Amino acid sequence: MTAVSNGSSPLLSVSGLSVELAGRQVLHDVSFDIARGEAFALVGESGSGKTVTARVVTGLLDNIGGRILGGKVTFDGVELGQADTPERQKLRGSRIALVPQASLSSLNPVVRIGKQISETVRFLDPQTDHRARSLELLEQVQLPRPKALLKAYPHELSGGMRQRVMIALALAGRPELIVADEPTTALDVTVQAGILSLIRELKEETGMTLMLIAHDLAVVNMVTDSVAVMRQGRLIESGSTEAVLTAPSHPYTRAMLAARPEATPAGQTLTVLDRETGELRKPEQPEARDVTPDVLMTVQSVSVTYPGADAPSLAPISLDIRAGKSIGIVGESGSGKTTLGRVLVGALRPTTGDIRLDGQNLADVNWRHPARRSVQMIFQDPYGSLTPWRTPRQAVAEVFLRWDKLPKRAALRKAGELLHEVGLPEEAMDKSPSKLSGGQCQRVGIARALASEPKILVADEPTSSLDISSQAQILNLLMGLRASRGLSLVVISHDLSVIRHMADTAIVMKNGEVVEANTTELLFTSPEADYTRQLVASTPTLSDVQASM
Repeated sequence: MTAVSNGSSPLLSVSGLSVELAGRQVLHDVSFDIARGEAFALVGESGSGKTVTARVVTGLLDNIGGRILGGKVTFDGVELGQADTPERQKLRGSRIALVPQASLSSLNPVVRIGKQISETVRFLDPQTDHRARSLELLEQVQLPRPKALLKAYPHELSGGMRQRVMIALALAGRPELIVADEPTTALDVTVQAGILSLIRELKEETGMTLMLIAHDLAVVNMVTDSVAVMRQGRLIESGSTEAVLTAPSHPYTRAMLAARPEATPAGQTLTVLDRETGELRKPEQPEARDVTPDVLMTVQSVSVTYPGADAPSLAPISLDIRAGKSIGIVGESGSGKTTLGRVLVGALRPTTGDIRLDGQNLADVNWRHPARRSVQMIFQDPYGSLTPWRTPRQAVAEVFLRWDKLPKRAALRKAGELLHEVGLPEEAMDKSPSKLSGGQCQRVGIARALASEPKILVADEPTSSLDISSQAQILNLLMGLRASRGLSLVVISHDLSVIRHMADTAIVMKNGEVVEANTTELLFTSPEADYTRQLVASTPTLSDVQASM
């Protein structure tokens, strides 16, 4: 399968590329062309080979120990695989630039933004006024107060601002090709919309060529002219973005489109993409337990103000959590939604108000009290929330050892049973977290939360870093557990499609305050607040595309 872009002289040509990584072939005969000025997307799930392809194009394959087995990559007549190190370094930054996915880890945490940009400018363009050029770059990516930002450290910037800084760094050498590797993953919908709009504007202003690495087809639909779909290291389908998304020829592409939450009625099991076969599978709708919707937890005028803060991170909020029901909390970074989640599980003591769990004030019980086991959290970062040196079986067994005082052998056996319930393969139960996929790590986190037999699960961005099939599997798992165990769910997310699919009622938050609260359907179909309407409008969607299929 070869993706051929319009134009007789492509800026970038990948021909028959095969790559080995850690003794295993990860790319198989990949070919595509990108025309000058084109916006091209390479789409696929985790492990499809798209990021490895980007590493080859940007000359960074050696950094991860990869080796080209065959084929060639040609940029404007220069074969990158045969170019010596100085020549590749000359191309990198000045003509080919990378916008990496993880902006926080890509920036030096102890060096001010201005110095990081000026160092890049000095290296790529020694003759220019580095300070003036740094300010120009920050203005070009539409960052506010650029002079003040030059003195800021990365941790003082929001995720969207850091991503704009990464784009500014990529633009420093005035490159002809920018490779953007998942530039909006885990960003809020309005921030994501701003980044995507910025990329479109920069492409029009500078005439640059864009190679976008993504797994979100809605994002691809907003930005690109053409797309190539990868699976298991092979390119399986390509063409114009409109053609691929409206009339996909390959079952795998159709499966990726069908697995999105917006493609399924709210509350129904999502279509799952089988990683091995690439085919669709529609799990049965779980049979729900009869649960009397009694109030389990009452939140009464709870607020949080951190020491030294000028304003509360969480303004007074009141709500009831009922048995078997699901509440969605939606908002941008800094809206207070995660602070509320931490308060609900007792990880953060409120400044005012109280939380009653089964009539008992949560502030009056310490972490050893049995009431604490009734509310558990599923964390956002699947890898970071697990202890690196503990296997999944050990991590879950630790809960049984702590709460139920089981003998170690019995705790390990129960841990295995619970991991099996959440769908973790037997062969993965005794591996280190680093050997597991993101979806597998999230299953471990869910099993660990379930081990204490909670009544309420608080899921903080449970799918924000997962690809489409892993997301569908985790959401199906949570819906199934809610049905079979009669659990109450509090789902915290910036992804409105996830909230709409999972929650009975939804709360929209901004700057620590509740902007709007309603049933999920009414909130998304007839939002009353301007801010809610802005969130809904900013969400990338494929509804129009899917309606035409």
